Amino acid sequence: MTTTRSTNPVGDATSLADRITLRPYRGPQDHPEMNRVANLVRAANGDPELGTVADMDGYYIGFDQDALTLDCALAEHDGRVVGYGRISWEDLATGEGGEIGGVLNVDPALVGRGIEARLVEHAISRTRTLVETRGRTASSVVRIWATGRDTAQQAALEAAGFRRVRASAQLIRPDLENIPGISLPDGFEIRPIAADDRAMHRRVWDADARGFAGSWGQEAPSERRFQAWLTNPAFDPPLWRVAFHGDDIAGQILNFMGEAEADGSRIGFTEAISVQPEFRRRGLARALLAASLRAVRDAGAVRAGLGVDSQNPNQAQALYESMGYRVVSVSYTYELGPFEPGSAGPRLPHEAADGEVAS
Repeated sequence: MTTTRSTNPVGDATSLADRITLRPYRGPQDHPEMNRVANLVRAANGDPELGTVADMDGYYIGFDQDALTLDCALAEHDGRVVGYGRISWEDLATGEGGEIGGVLNVDPALVGRGIEARLVEHAISRTRTLVETRGRTASSVVRIWATGRDTAQQAALEAAGFRRVRASAQLIRPDLENIPGISLPDGFEIRPIAADDRAMHRRVWDADARGFAGSWGQEAPSERRFQAWLTNPAFDPPLWRVAFHGDDIAGQILNFMGEAEADGSRIGFTEAISVQPEFRRRGLARALLAASLRAVRDAGAVRAGLGVDSQNPNQAQALYESMGYRVVSVSYTYELGPFEPGSAGPRLPHEAADGEVAS
């Protein structure tokens, strides 16, 4: 892993780039510090959902463990973790190649001082290897998520040739009063899902994959991801609301409760909202959402939250706002590529030959 200083760091004379050490990810022992930085970033962006170390443990189980030591780099200053970046290959659900997706998180107290540029260098260096290996026989595209308020991270990505291609939002329903009474369409019913019904959990997982299969940037499901999902702290089948049409799963919302906040209150997250293609445009999602709001309220939540692709072609954000949710934060996806099979992969701007524009 390179620790060479960027020739064009983001920031000014206060740059920390020459005093930052990038080191490889060492495993779950790094998760407490990574989670601390990630929560600082979320809070600075206005995001309502703060993660736990257990959440991160469960999420990282879903990645190729051998690759993670190369995919993930931690930025340290005076021995303290001040940021991290991860860039990993995932096959796309469409079967059209791979997404080299990642995240850069920098302690908000130190943004704009060169750390972002160092992590972008790592991302591009690792991307080049992934394009040359995993992308040898498949096309690939690089996508990195950035919070809406972190202009330093956005500037670092744009300086390296990334372009903003997508927006997403976190929404909150500020209370759980006046939940509309919306009936399921004729022929549908909600059935309870037991916590120990593994066969049904697999069916729900498969239905989720099918429901999102055509979504932008959707990753292909895998057995590794399924097993990670089963052990995630947010896995709460009795709180789900799953609608059936006969024996077929028609739509679902996989609700879970957030961690208690400082005042003891909790948010109920009404996430993973999907309806199977053959059952859309019948009002099923709206009815499931009303049922989910009642479910998290009855479980003790005082607010509800969810995330959405703001450019969802099914107008999902408009539906959620009509149900009382309001946008509290935005994030952007930045993209580089695509790279065709056998290409050399991306380079940083200062690596381009004279008169040549780096891809």
